[in-house]
This record gives sequence, C-alpha cells and structure tokens, in this order.
Amino acid sequence: MEVLRRSWRDSRGKVIVTLLVLWVAALVHQFSLIAFLYPIVAVLVVSALDQLFTRLRFGRDIFSLSSVVTGFLIGLILDPKSAATTLLLACLIASLAKQFIAKGLHRHMFNPAAIGLVGVSVVPEALISWWGVSWGLLPVAIILVGIFVVLRQLGRLWMPITFLLVYIVSLTFFHSLETAIRLTVDGTVFLFAFVMITEPMTSVNSKWWRYGWGILVGLLVVVHTILGTSWTDPLLLGLLVANLLGFLLVRRRVLRSAIGSV
Repeated sequence: MEVLRRSWRDSRGKVIVTLLVLWVAALVHQFSLIAFLYPIVAVLVVSALDQLFTRLRFGRDIFSLSSVVTGFLIGLILDPKSAATTLLLACLIASLAKQFIAKGLHRHMFNPAAIGLVGVSVVPEALISWWGVSWGLLPVAIILVGIFVVLRQLGRLWMPITFLLVYIVSLTFFHSLETAIRLTVDGTVFLFAFVMITEPMTSVNSKWWRYGWGILVGLLVVVHTILGTSWTDPLLLGLLVANLLGFLLVRRRVLRSAIGSV
C-alpha cells in the first residue's frame, strides 16, 4: 500500500492511472485480445529493458514509473495489427534512446515513446494509429480530467494550451473553423498535447519557455504536416525535432550550469 501511495503522490502515477483508464475505455469500446495484451507487453518489456540497461551502465537497480508511462504510450499508439516484433523493437529503441542518447541517468534527450515509435516507422508492418484514444470524445474527457490538475501543479499547463492554439489556427488555413475545431478536439491530439509534449525530462519549462514550448512543437508539427512526412507521424516527428532543439539551445546549458555548481 505504501508503494501505491508514493506512486500516487508522484505526478507520473496520476498519468499512469489516466493511461490505464484510457486503455480500459478503448477495450470496452471495441475489445480484442491483442489490444488487451499490447500495452501489457509494452510496459513489461520497457520496464525490463530499463532495469537491465540501468544495471549495466550505473550498477544500480532502479524501477522508474517513467518506464510504465513509456510502455503504455507505445501500447496505446502503435496499432495492435502491427507485428509483435514491431512492438518489441519500438520498446527496445525507446529504452536505448533513454539510456544512451542522454547526458546521464534521467537526463535523456528525446521523448522515449516518440523516438521508439518513429524508429519503427520505417518497418512496413508498423502502423501508428493512436488506437487507444482515436475513437471518440470520451478519451478527450478522460485526458482532461486526469491530466489537467497534474499539469497545473507542475506549472506546465500552458504547454498544451499554446500547442492547441497553434494547431487549431494552422488548421483554419486549410479547413473551415468548424472542421478545425473538430480535428483538434480529438483524443489523439489531446494525448499528444497533454501527456507527450509536457514530459518533464524532454521539455523545456524555464522562464518564458513554459509558454513557448507548446508554440515551438506546434510550429514544427505544422511544418512536417505541410511537408508531407508520410513515412511517420508528423506529431511525433515534430516533437522529436523540438526535443533536439530544446536540448541544444536550452537544456544543455541548464545542465552544464547545474553540474558546475556542484
């Protein structure tokens, strides 16, 4: 029980509960055995790989709630029609990126779920469908109820808000306002905006960036959508480019200052 209480006090625990509710709701909407197993396998594989790589690199056994979040996201976004090997490869890429494209423990550069999913996009059998949230308005409500308070407490609520503003304004250039609103108020967009771009380890929240981060991600998503990056999901690719820019321009300087002050 103490472990559960500690996990709930951690913001990642609340995110996990929200993802769990989304998964259950998707299964109620349209149940299949493979859709039931996909997130479970992804969570177990990412958690095991993170444990293994952390032991090999740092000689420590650390169970991180972030591993559960990453596994759930991969399991809810990668279509269950994809081959099982594709799911395992996405989990492997996510864990490797977290452990080795980083400045140290818990200092990874890229959103793990995003880089894992983009990494398998070159595989013909990989289908990124956001199946766990793309089936109606209920996922939007679940995400808002589960994540809104968490982001307000973390001071990151402006990130999804500014992203959504950029996203909906850009859509109005190609569609009517009514269509733009309908395309924005969608489980896929809300999961991306409220959970993925706000991930603490890979987003920038210093000074005015709490407002600018969502704008940056939004602009990059729009650019990749216009360019027609059909080989992968423009939302995920835009986030990874933002992660890289954020690390090179801001986070590396912050980390260097923190290390220098020790």
